[in-house]
Amino acid sequence: MNGIRFETQSPVVAADPNRADIACFVGFAARRDGTALPGFIRDWMNESGWTAAQLGRPGFDAEALEDVPVPIESWDVFHRLFQWDRRTTAGSGATYLGAAVRSFFSQGGRKCYVVRVGNPWEYGLARAARLARVEALIPGWTTGQVRCSPLDRTSWQGVGHLFGLPDVSYLCLPDLAEAFAVDSDPMPMPPLPRVPEQFVECGAEPADPVAGAAVRWAGAPRCDAAAAREWATAVNLLGSLLARRQREIQLVAALPLPKAGTELERDCHGWLSDRATGILDAGCAEFVRPGVASAFVQLVFPWVRTAASPALPEGLESPDGVLAGVLARNALMRGSFRSAAGLPLVEITAVSPGWGAEQFDRASDRAGERGTRPRTMAERVSLLGQTPRGFALLSDVTTSLDEGYRPACVNRLVAALVRAARRAGEEVVFESSGEALWRRMREQMHRLLTGLFQDGALRGATPAEAFQVRCDRSTMSQADLDAGRVIVSVQFQAALPIERITVVLGLHEGGQVSVLSTEGGEAVRP
Repeated sequence: MNGIRFETQSPVVAADPNRADIACFVGFAARRDGTALPGFIRDWMNESGWTAAQLGRPGFDAEALEDVPVPIESWDVFHRLFQWDRRTTAGSGATYLGAAVRSFFSQGGRKCYVVRVGNPWEYGLARAARLARVEALIPGWTTGQVRCSPLDRTSWQGVGHLFGLPDVSYLCLPDLAEAFAVDSDPMPMPPLPRVPEQFVECGAEPADPVAGAAVRWAGAPRCDAAAAREWATAVNLLGSLLARRQREIQLVAALPLPKAGTELERDCHGWLSDRATGILDAGCAEFVRPGVASAFVQLVFPWVRTAASPALPEGLESPDGVLAGVLARNALMRGSFRSAAGLPLVEITAVSPGWGAEQFDRASDRAGERGTRPRTMAERVSLLGQTPRGFALLSDVTTSLDEGYRPACVNRLVAALVRAARRAGEEVVFESSGEALWRRMREQMHRLLTGLFQDGALRGATPAEAFQVRCDRSTMSQADLDAGRVIVSVQFQAALPIERITVVLGLHEGGQVSVLSTEGGEAVRP
C-alpha cells in the first residue's frame, strides 16, 4: 500500500565482553523532530538501568535522549534520531558530533554509543560561552577533578557514563577543539558572479540550498598557544581519569588546528614538544604544567575533508571519528593488538594543513625526551596523509613518554588483558581465596595469553619465552590473604610493530653502494 513502509529492527544485542572495537561519542547535537524512539532502544535503556529512577532524574524524558548513552549500530539509526546536519532548527551547518559518527561507520566501525549532552551552539558563539559548555562534556573540568563516581549512577553525566559501558574501547569528544578555539573572523566570501537578468517559465519552487553552503565560509576552530594549553588541561584530565578508573579505554582526540600567524602554525611540532612551553612532554609528575603525555591519549592530525565536511566551517572535519573507525576496523579484521598504521582511509578527499613528509618526519630541535633523541611528529601524533595508494593512517601512536607504550597497539594489548582479568574476577568474586581459585585464575590468563601468542601479539619463540603467569603465595602478602585479595602477576613481551623503515642509499664512484644510518650518520658498507 502507498504510504506504508515496513522496517525490520533487531534488538540491541549485548556486546561480546572481549570486543575492542566499540567507541563512545560525547558531544552536542539536537534530537530530530518527529521521530519516535525505537522500541528496541527503549527496551535496552530499561534493561541496562538508564531510567529516571536509577539515574536520579525525576523529570527525565527518555524520548529526548539527553545526557544518556544510546547504542547505535548503523549510520541510519543515528541519522533518524539526531539532527546532526543542522546546528539549529532555523540555521544551517552540520555538527562535529554527527560528522565524526558518520566517519566512524564509513571507516569500518560497527557499533558505538552516543551521549548527546545538549543542543549545539551557533557558529560564532563567543569563546567564554563555549567554554561554559565544556562542563556538560567533562563534569568538573573547571575544578580539575571529574565529579563522577563509578559507584554512584546518579552522578553520571557526560563522560561519566563510561562507568556504565564496560564494552567501550575508545572515547571521542568531537566538539572539544571548537570549544577551546579562539574567536575568529569569518572567511572572506568570494564575489558572486554577475548573472544577466532573464525571463524563465513559471514552475515549482526552487530547491533549498545545500545545508551548510554558507557555513563553509565560517572560520574553522583554531587555537593559539594559550588556547592549546587550555585544551591540553581538558585532555590531561580525561587521560588521568582513564588511567585511574577506566584502563580499558583509549581517548582519541583531534589535535586542534593552529591559528594562522602564530608560533603554533610556524613550527607546530617544535612548539608542542618544547620542554619549556609545549604540551607533548608534559603531563607526568616532573612537569608542573598540564600536558597530554599519556599511554591513554591518542592524538590525531591533520583535519580532513569528507562527504560530510562541506557542511562544516571551511569544509573541514575533526579527524577523531576517522581514527576511531580505522581502529575499530583494525580490531575486527586483524586484532586490536596489531598496529593500524598503513590501513587505507575511505571517503577522504584532502587533509588540512597539507603538510608533507618534511614536516611530519623532521625531528624538532627543541624537543628531547629525558636525554633521548628528539622524536618526530609521526612518533608522537597519529597522522593521516597521502600515500601512493591514496590516503592512509601513517602512524598509530600514543603520546606516552614511556617508549614501551608509545605504540598504541601495546596499550590496546594491555587493555585486552585488563578486560579479560576483570571478566574473570567478576565470575569468581564470591569464591574463597585459595589454591583452587589461584589455579583457575592462572589457567584462564594462560589460555588468553597463549591465544595472543599464537596470533602474533607476543614476542618469543615459545609461550614460555613470551609470557609468564603467577598467582600463588609469592604474589600475595598475608595482608592480601586476610583481606581476600587475589593478585595475578602477568609478565609478557609485546611484539612491537615496525611501522616504517627509512633506508638512505649512497651510490659511490665505481658502483659501490652504502647504507647511511639516519640516527648515527655512519655509512654501513657491504
